[in-house]
Amino acid sequence: MYSVIILAAGKGTRLNLGYNKVFYEIHHKTILEYSVDYFLNDPSFSEVIVVANEKDLSQLKQILIGKEVKITLGGITRQESVYNGLKKVNNKYVMIHDGARPFIDKNDIENLKLVVKENACVLGKKLKDSIAKHSFGKLQTYVNRDNYVLLLTPQAFTTTKIVKAYELAMKNENSYSDDASLYMHELLDDVIIIEGNEFNIKLTTELDLKILEAVL
Repeated sequence: MYSVIILAAGKGTRLNLGYNKVFYEIHHKTILEYSVDYFLNDPSFSEVIVVANEKDLSQLKQILIGKEVKITLGGITRQESVYNGLKKVNNKYVMIHDGARPFIDKNDIENLKLVVKENACVLGKKLKDSIAKHSFGKLQTYVNRDNYVLLLTPQAFTTTKIVKAYELAMKNENSYSDDASLYMHELLDDVIIIEGNEFNIKLTTELDLKILEAVL
């Protein structure tokens, strides 16, 4: 059995909604519910854990009425929020997912389930555009885009290992932007990249909204 932690403690200030972007509705359903419902409907997941801001608790509980979901409070940083969620996990394997990514592909999830039994793994998306380093608005050098990927979520781990990695990060006072990076650097262990669906978009801008409204 698997657990999933869904991070919903962000603010989404770039969208200027005036409220948490995971509560934005597409087709009469909140962004957060797309993720929650997917994992609740997958019998492999016996635990769905949502990490939320204290100020959003009332609205969150209203949205999740009747759904078997655990709710825990987030921290000041994403890293603290994930660790709070990890403390609620009871299964051998856990996936960590951004609540602002409502498009979840079944093939991606099945691939993660298979690979995580041997290695930590993360969804990645190939780059389509040229990548260059710049300084003060001037091009300096180009890099080979084939050597880079955009990291997505969910990311999947053996629970005991990712908990150990988070505890080492706290002990060493290290900060990371995502879970795979933390795992790789703190445990010096491999993370396998699985190519993910290109519609796995994190809601950040108005353009993202338009794309998600078209594909959900």
